[in-house]
Parts: sequence; C-alpha cells; structure tokens
Amino acid sequence: MAHAADLGTLGRYRLLSRLARGGMAELFLAVLPGPEGFEKPVVIKRMLPELATQESYRQMFAQEARLMATFGHGHVVSALDYGVEQGSPYLVLEYVDGVDLGRVLAVRSVLPLPLVRHVGLCLLRALEHVHGLRDARGELLGIVHRDISPANVLLGRTGDVKLADFGIAKGLRTPSRTAPGSTRGRLRYMSPEQVRGGPLDGRADLFSLSVLLYEAVVGHSPFAATTDAQLLLAVRGARLAPAGALQRAAGPAMAEVLLRALRPHPSERYPSAGDMARALAAVEGAGEAEQPWRMAGLVAETMAPEPSAPGPARGARERSPFSAALLETREDEDS
Repeated sequence: MAHAADLGTLGRYRLLSRLARGGMAELFLAVLPGPEGFEKPVVIKRMLPELATQESYRQMFAQEARLMATFGHGHVVSALDYGVEQGSPYLVLEYVDGVDLGRVLAVRSVLPLPLVRHVGLCLLRALEHVHGLRDARGELLGIVHRDISPANVLLGRTGDVKLADFGIAKGLRTPSRTAPGSTRGRLRYMSPEQVRGGPLDGRADLFSLSVLLYEAVVGHSPFAATTDAQLLLAVRGARLAPAGALQRAAGPAMAEVLLRALRPHPSERYPSAGDMARALAAVEGAGEAEQPWRMAGLVAETMAPEPSAPGPARGARERSPFSAALLETREDEDS
C-alpha cells in the first residue's frame, strides 16, 4: 500500500492521510505497525476534539462502537478497536480497498441484473445477522440500521460487498435523546414508518434496501417526485411509480420480490431479511459463485484513473469508500 505523508500517531496506529472530515468526526487512513515490516491498514474514525467534551456526543460515538463490536459477519464492516487519546474517542474500522456503491451508480447509472441480485443477497445476509443478534441472556438486541443507502455499501477490489456506517443504528434498549417523531437517515431511502417517526424493526431496513436495489436495476428512484416536498409525501405513503419500468428491467420474478418489500405497511413485507433472501435467491439468475469476480472487475473499472488524474493525496481520498456520509451528524435528532 502506497504511503502518504505520516500525520503522527493515534494510540498504536500511524496516521497516513485524512480521508474526510464532517460535523462530528474525521476519518483517517492508518496502519497498525508491527515488527519486521508488518503493517495492517485500517480506517480510524476520530471524534472532533471540540465535541469530545460534550457528553451527548461522546455517548453517541460510544454507542456506535458498542453496536459494531457485536457484529461478526463477512458482509458487515468490522470494528477492530476503540480507544481514547488526549480526550478524543476513536473507533478503528476494517479497511475496504474499493469504492462505495454510490460512486459506481454515479458512473454507470445501473448495474447488470446478476450483480444487483448478488448485492441484494449479500446485504440481506448482513441484515439477517445484524437483526438477529442477541445479548448474553438470549434476548434480541433489535438493531435496525436506519440508513441503508449506496454510500453505506462498500465494494472491494476483491469483490467484497460490505454494509457500513452504523452511526445512527438503533436497538431496542438504545436510549433516545429526542422527542417522538424525529427521523434520521436519508429521506430518499427511508421507509414510510421511519418518515412518520414511528417505531421501527428490521422490516424498515428491508424497505430501504429495496429502494436501493430498485435504483440499481432501473436507474432512478421508485418514487415519482421532483421536489423534496413531493418526495416526503411519496415516501410517507409508499406511493411508487408505475411498476412497468421495474418489471421490464428486472423481470417479473425479481420485480415481485422488490415490490413486496416496498409495500406501505411492515406487515405486508417479508417478515425478515432471511425470508427476503430466500425469495431473492429463488429468482433465476447467473451463478452466484461468478459474481464476486464480476464485482471485482466493476470496482477496478470504476477506480481506473481518468486521463486528468489528480495527485496521489487527492486520489487516495476519492478512491476511499469511506465518504463524508459516514461523518454526518444531526444534532437535533436521536441516536
């Protein structure tokens, strides 16, 4: 891995370059050094020092770390370490060398249908793991991601598909710091119940994932809206565009899977991520074993330098899948 200029150390880690800075935290590419040339690349998310003295922000940051520490799945970005240095907490994350799905869709608009199916299956397996986590007493944690969107789907050079950014994820026993009716996430990918500020379970994530997959296969949102106000009403009522475009692009079988997950009321959707995964797996498509290398090729194509390629430092930031979306904070909303 090519090294940028070192930015000093943070605990055991040597900082190589700053990837992004947001309202609550900043991201660094770093390495964990060891003897005889050993180096492990990681990404470090560090709370901004000016916020680290505020207890509410520290609790939000620590909550993300505690949630991620419970994960152990190949399609979920791993939390590797957590620490505090000079009063500022930091979270050490698995480094995914690649791009996020948002960048791929910005370049290509749509993905080949077998790859859309593959991405959907990978993310459903990730959600099945996250939604099914239990505590030491065997009680469900009730984790809901609440922010399934292309920026939070990381695609690696080796064909990996990983779900990232649990900064606004919420569990059954997660304390709320705002009044009922608040919402978090990106409106375009929210479920109707999320827009209304109502109680959420894993079926809200299935709705959001289906919006993402619809966009990846059709090339535009399932909601016919041209303004934020129209979008708000369309999402709130799950008012979808006519299904013809989806059926033509995805075929009747996959369209049926996505449309069921996009139904207005959670009880009308699949009961769980596992149920939706089984329905999507039954859709006829190219061999699943072939898709990781196809994904690797797509990522390499997306990451290929343009003729007027930027310098190394800027290029490293642009290639990083850890976009500024990971750093968003909404001070008036719950965690």
